[in-house]
Amino acid sequence: MKLVSNQLAPNFTLADALHAARQIAGGENPDRSECAEFFGTEKFQLLNAARTALSLIAEKVNPKKKVGIPAFCCGVMATPFLQRNLEIEWIDTDTQGLISVKDFEKKSDQISLVLIPHIFGQRAPVEAIAKIARQKNMVTVEDGAHLFEPGCEKTDFKILSFGREKDVSCVSGGALLWSENFEEKPLPLPPKAWTVRHLLQPLTFALSLPWWDRGGKLIAAAGQKLWLPRAVTAVEKRGSEDFPQAQMPPAIQRVLRRQLERRDRELSRRKQLASAWQEVLGKTFAEANIIIPDNALRVIMHGVERKEVLEKARKIGFHLNDWDGVPIAPAGVNLEKFGYTPGQCPAAEKFAKNYVTFPTNRRTNLADIEKFGRLYGTK
Repeated sequence: MKLVSNQLAPNFTLADALHAARQIAGGENPDRSECAEFFGTEKFQLLNAARTALSLIAEKVNPKKKVGIPAFCCGVMATPFLQRNLEIEWIDTDTQGLISVKDFEKKSDQISLVLIPHIFGQRAPVEAIAKIARQKNMVTVEDGAHLFEPGCEKTDFKILSFGREKDVSCVSGGALLWSENFEEKPLPLPPKAWTVRHLLQPLTFALSLPWWDRGGKLIAAAGQKLWLPRAVTAVEKRGSEDFPQAQMPPAIQRVLRRQLERRDRELSRRKQLASAWQEVLGKTFAEANIIIPDNALRVIMHGVERKEVLEKARKIGFHLNDWDGVPIAPAGVNLEKFGYTPGQCPAAEKFAKNYVTFPTNRRTNLADIEKFGRLYGTK
């Protein structure tokens, strides 16, 4: 049985995975001007991950004030700041998991920097948050991990993440963009072994996911134990950094260039899948709210019993976990270390328990959606 997932190298087919693995042997390095064209600016720095970009930004934070982060997020959005003994001001969300303008404004006097993510591709209220932030002389950071768009005009900084399940993916990578003057910090390349492990990750899953119940899970299990990097480590779950601060290796830059060149084609395909999901889900969950972001990164459904949907879908090979149904993901994050008290952001906690996302990635196809529809008797 094929495994359908939002998280396990979803943006890499076997051909993509083989291309990534071949980069270990070398190739023609991308020119900086190519990236500048994709990013819509000359003001950028390529890094090994978005969390490295946050580490560079963290050095600009006023230590006497807090860092504002919406409570529905991945824990590694906070660890670079916690590592520097900065306190997080957790901001509640709206009903769709996006940062609440009202709650941000109420807490803004305590904040010196705010992070504004586009959760699952939904457009965050960047302009409204930035307007309040400018009045408070606050640093603004747009998080484009789930919504890749060129330029950095609305905020002081923009971070881009090219992790395995992001809008654009090169396994592990990121970029820092800025609107005003910013002095780049010279960073080393990561160890060769780090690069090799990441470039082999898509191939591991490309070989295991289609045959998950016929030996594929054994390949993945061996990989997890011996060579595959973890998205979030046990150390990071405790609020500390556990990731090398480095520039993006040329081999991974070559993977990124290929993915950026193919993005328009991939967007068209994602929208086709999103339309199919909307038809199936609309018949099955008539009372739920179904959202398709502009980039169709996921199809988001909220107002349902998340646990019940996930358990039923798992029976046919759909692993629809996405941030584990907790406000600060993944499950197992030490909330005390992150300065979060349960009940602190009730809207974020409610959304976390009542949403499901459905995949539109490169490893998902129309036959998979029809299979899910048959599970509920709608296809």
